[in-house]
Amino acid sequence: MKLDNKKYKKNRRLSKWQHYIRNYIRIRKFFPFNNFKEFYNETRYREKYSKIIEPCADFRLIDNPVEVIKTIAELKSLAKNVKIHRVIIDLTNIINIDIGAISLMLSSVKELRNHKIRVSGTQPLDEDVLDFIIKSGFFGNMSNVSPHINNTLQSHKKNNKNTLIIADCNTKGRGQLIGTNIKQIRKLLLGVENHYQPLYTILMEMNANAFEHAYNDNKKHWVLGINFDEKSKKVFVTFTDNGLGIIQQLNLKRST
Repeated sequence: MKLDNKKYKKNRRLSKWQHYIRNYIRIRKFFPFNNFKEFYNETRYREKYSKIIEPCADFRLIDNPVEVIKTIAELKSLAKNVKIHRVIIDLTNIINIDIGAISLMLSSVKELRNHKIRVSGTQPLDEDVLDFIIKSGFFGNMSNVSPHINNTLQSHKKNNKNTLIIADCNTKGRGQLIGTNIKQIRKLLLGVENHYQPLYTILMEMNANAFEHAYNDNKKHWVLGINFDEKSKKVFVTFTDNGLGIIQQLNLKRST
């Protein structure tokens, strides 16, 4: 049975009142204010209860651990601040970064989102740093952790040799997830996708420790990072739980 397109469109045409209702709903969705005064007050409110975090230029956990952990400690402290509603991570001036710092930063974002704090940020101006962050999978995970972020900076998964995975209490099959990525590591180094029991045992022990000891609430998670260095042909594996111990350990070292 063929439909008359002209007749069909005519019957589907909206009335003026229906157009008004549809447009009103669309506008209120993106601009939920009755007047400019409401909009101005809300904007001032958001500015007052927003916090901008600017990491140091050399944001590498291995080479500059104290400064990196200072930034992470500041991010973690905001999770307990009931007045903060939004955090902006300004990456503009970063000139060096590594997978360890990226893992800690992603874990901190996850913790902030668990406390209902909106998180956004800026891109690095340095093209090499931006490329490294894109390939790490950080931006893709940011979209998952903060659903309001419409992310277009995702790495080409087919050719990408780096992985950044976040898992929490609701993630099923964490052991299988770890095992699959260990096989990927073996493939990158040896060209053969085999299991490697020693690394699996270490990572599973870390997995258990993260969920049993790292946190004192039910919002537990960890981040597994795999970074393949094309020049040295080495794979760097990071496992981050960003729990209580990392900050307490830093304070302990400062006091001795």
